[in-house]
Amino acid sequence: MMRNRVLYRDLNIVPENRTYLERPRLKKLFAAGMKSRVVTVIAGAGFGKTSEVYSFLQGYESNTMWIQLSEMDNQPSRLWENFVHTLFLLNEHLAARLSEMGFPDTDEKFAKYLSISGDEMIFAEKHVIVFDDFHLLHEKSVLRFFERAMSYPSPFPNMTSVLISRKEPNINIVGLISKGRVFNVSEDDLRLTESETAQYFQLFNIPLSSQSVSNIYSDTEGWVLATHLVGLSLKKSPSREQSARIAMKLNIFKMIESEVFQEISEKLQRFLIKLSLIDHLSVELVTVLAGDDEALLEEMDKISSFVRHDVYLQAYLIHHLFLDYLKKKQDILTEEERRGVYLKAAKWCGDNDYKMDAVSYYEKCGEYEAIVDTVYYHLPIQVPYNQAQFVFDIYERAPVEELEKIVIYHAQRARILMSLNRYEEAIADCEARIAKYSRLPSSAFTNRILCTEYTVLGVARYLTAPRTDRYDFDALFEKADFYYQLSPYPVSGPVTSVGLDAWASKVGTARNGAMEEYIEALSRSVPHVNNVLNGMMYGLDDLAKGELQFYRGDFKNAVLLLNQALRKAQERNQHEIRNRVLFYLLRIGIAQGDYEKIQKLFRGLEAQLDVKEYLSRYTSFDIVSSWYFSVMRQPQLTANWISGDFVKGSLGTFEESFGNFVRTKLFYSNKRYDEVLSFLENERALGAVLFGRLEMKALEAVCLYQNKNRDAALIAFKDAYDMAAPNGLSMPFTEMGNDMRTMTRVAMRYPDAGIPREWLEQINRKAATYAKRLNWVVSEYKKANNLGKDVHLSQREIEILYDAYHGLSRSEIAVSHDLSVSTVKMALSSIYSKLGADNIADVIRIALERKLIA
Repeated sequence: MMRNRVLYRDLNIVPENRTYLERPRLKKLFAAGMKSRVVTVIAGAGFGKTSEVYSFLQGYESNTMWIQLSEMDNQPSRLWENFVHTLFLLNEHLAARLSEMGFPDTDEKFAKYLSISGDEMIFAEKHVIVFDDFHLLHEKSVLRFFERAMSYPSPFPNMTSVLISRKEPNINIVGLISKGRVFNVSEDDLRLTESETAQYFQLFNIPLSSQSVSNIYSDTEGWVLATHLVGLSLKKSPSREQSARIAMKLNIFKMIESEVFQEISEKLQRFLIKLSLIDHLSVELVTVLAGDDEALLEEMDKISSFVRHDVYLQAYLIHHLFLDYLKKKQDILTEEERRGVYLKAAKWCGDNDYKMDAVSYYEKCGEYEAIVDTVYYHLPIQVPYNQAQFVFDIYERAPVEELEKIVIYHAQRARILMSLNRYEEAIADCEARIAKYSRLPSSAFTNRILCTEYTVLGVARYLTAPRTDRYDFDALFEKADFYYQLSPYPVSGPVTSVGLDAWASKVGTARNGAMEEYIEALSRSVPHVNNVLNGMMYGLDDLAKGELQFYRGDFKNAVLLLNQALRKAQERNQHEIRNRVLFYLLRIGIAQGDYEKIQKLFRGLEAQLDVKEYLSRYTSFDIVSSWYFSVMRQPQLTANWISGDFVKGSLGTFEESFGNFVRTKLFYSNKRYDEVLSFLENERALGAVLFGRLEMKALEAVCLYQNKNRDAALIAFKDAYDMAAPNGLSMPFTEMGNDMRTMTRVAMRYPDAGIPREWLEQINRKAATYAKRLNWVVSEYKKANNLGKDVHLSQREIEILYDAYHGLSRSEIAVSHDLSVSTVKMALSSIYSKLGADNIADVIRIALERKLIA
């Protein structure tokens, strides 16, 4: 990894090629601060906070990330987009994983953030992350994130956070302060001394007497910007010392007006005011806004003290106070001029994946159809909660008459409502729109509205089926397809996600026949949804059929159906369906003791990490691979965030349901029975889908018995039997192996428990067979990975160890050896396990002690 590298965004700094006053005392001060967890740099505007921090970091041995904050960063999703884009420059893989995760607005997501960050950033060298203009943040959830990120034990022992602010940061870091982990650089520290003031004027060849320097210093009190403006005035006319000091005293903005703004052309004045409307000032966007006027851009380059071209970032950067001055003049722009700037900025942000900024700028220029299109085409099926709330608030503010012109608006509003867990409102909205437009004459406009409304209503009925036991959603999808065929319209690219949670089934009842009713309705739905949404759901019906056969223990038919689902999913880019198919085939491979097949399937799961269109690929892989490694009795290889606390949210996202399902299995395999039982005390933890409730109830019975609570265990076991018997479900019991053999033998001794002996004997035999095959698979895994022997590192592990020793990140190691990041992760985890190490520092220490590296 390169050293002395600054990775920054939107940075207002002194250009490297500009003469700059060296201040050794400040460099010593900042160097002392770098030993702390947090450095706060607090001073008013114009005290050189940004310039001094940047000047120090240019010569400091570290890798630096710089994030310029704005008022717009009070929107959590917008802050997260900016944070992730900055991290992308340092670690592309980490940025992709955090982007997929979304803003950590829950305890579980924050734990996942720490886990993923610590997992990916295995550096030993110094890193610095700077947050400039921190005083602009006031939104509670945003401040809470920073508060926790600063206060919790850091996954980065060599990371220092620098907060640049005009006031004390509104976060509680008392704990760090009490431990001496916060270093403060104050306004008084940043003031120029009288000696430094004299050096400044000497640097710019402005001859002044000692008395003149003393007078200016007395007037400016060491305020850097004021000193600089006086210097600009004196450079033009050395005899204007007295008038320059008086002007500075009267109003700093007046001095900017006379010494800077009035010295440039009217065309540039107006252009700079336009630039003050937006946050993103990429060279590409600024050039577009300038109309490719090279002369205008050349004139702007001449005021580099206030607006400069950053070659590294390829952006223009405006000094804070000059920006404040420009904003006060925005009222001279016409409405058409403002709209033009916002529209061009919105299009640029959309093209460069700043989705929330694009939506914000589209709102400012009244392009509501563009907002709806952005939500439809560029946000995931289940929109993250804070993004959904942001979009919903925009819809609430928008003129109703404008929204009514947009064909898919109401359907997208219903989708946002569902993402906010407001299903009943979404359904009511769709039904009202269908009733309204069904009465109107047929036209392309009304047909498309009815198509989208029936589609969204069908999705809502489909997702709520576990609670309603109602399987008529296929009729709604059929209606949608009917109106689509009347007036076909293009869909931009395949819809690659169906928004699955842990199960393809949406049946919540144990009622005999409900499974078949659901699958029949789903089979009738898929062709229609496939037509309307360009491939969405293709293969889902076969997945649901294969899933049911898996739970019944019919592996032969399950494999046939799952392979059919896999083929269809690959054909129409249904990545989530493919992931779940591979998960079930992996479970079947273990139950059959086919180690070679298992390894092939796992490589198929790894391959999905390279599919960028699969938006939830990292989360899905973490969940499935954690299940696999817990079964292989290698808990150290599971994703750290999976081994954290249970999610007890109320949104029912796939990450909650699927993640908690695997987390219970992991905790159970690690004999953490009390934690599993504590989680299962909440009725909602059992989930709405029958398969999930059955898995959890069977697990509850075994955990209770392991905790010596036999009577409660038998009651839970009977409940699980009652859930399973009507549909002949057996795998949740079989997969518990020897523990389930014990449970069935206990139940046989207590016939009053009400569980048929024949069924218990059957489950006992299946569990015994499963246990034997699992043990064989685990032994093959250990043999293949050289586990349980004297420490021996493979050539690949030695090469990866050397790279880690030299400070490379996982993604950089992967690129260096042409490997996937997950392969590097598993190799490092294997090294951890073989060396008995807990972290990268331990690995390096032990490896050096054993002379594995030199």
